[in-house]
Amino acid sequence: MSPVTGSYIIGNAKGVHGRVATKLAEIALEFEADVLLLHNGSQVNCDSILDVLSMALVHGSEVQVILSGQQAQPALVKIGAVLTAENDP
Repeated sequence: MSPVTGSYIIGNAKGVHGRVATKLAEIALEFEADVLLLHNGSQVNCDSILDVLSMALVHGSEVQVILSGQQAQPALVKIGAVLTAENDP
């Protein structure tokens, strides 16, 4: 199965902070899919809150998401919604 990818701009004015990172990790663990975030040459696994926070994603940052696994497509839809949301999850 080929990886599923997406590119998103962080919509939250506060960037990716604790609540957002927690929601991303919850989604990554909810689906049968491996979820990677890429930004400025760094790559982290989305199921780790601390790894997601370490990316220091601020409002307007572009992040790429790469997913593989049986449920990659539905996971991408949910992750994309969280990344682009203007409000906290």
